[in-house]
Amino acid sequence: MKRSNNLNISFEDMYNVNRPTLGRQADIVITRILKYALIDYLGFNSASKIYFAGRYVGENCNVKTMDEMKELFMELGIGILDVVDEDPLKIRVTECIGCSGLPNVGQSVCFFEAGIIAGCLNNILNEDVKVTETKCHAMGDDYCEFEVHDIQPSSDLN
Repeated sequence: MKRSNNLNISFEDMYNVNRPTLGRQADIVITRILKYALIDYLGFNSASKIYFAGRYVGENCNVKTMDEMKELFMELGIGILDVVDEDPLKIRVTECIGCSGLPNVGQSVCFFEAGIIAGCLNNILNEDVKVTETKCHAMGDDYCEFEVHDIQPSSDLN
């Protein structure tokens, strides 16, 4: 598995947790604090960087099927993932780690989760996809929903 950028820590290394008392579990609040602190610090335009970081994670999780992606989301506590439509592909995530219970702020906030879905789907479908969040707790919805679109290769201008 690839090493994390600059730190020489692989994804496999990250699964090795030596916390005899606390184990692998951490309060969801700390992940939200980290995510939204980064957005506050880097500015809201950092959303695309957070999306691509999520895509990098998804691509390196060795997910090869939709069932494996569902299992990954459950195992890591990201949320409960279901396919709700196939044309275009729509994925619903309930109990989303990034936004469940947040107030309506008028915009979607699950950039990292969208990126993870994109990275996993790049492996599953063996093609580049773009994932866009269309529903989110932070927009007043009861769940997150993501639309998946193929990335068309850019036309050659020669």
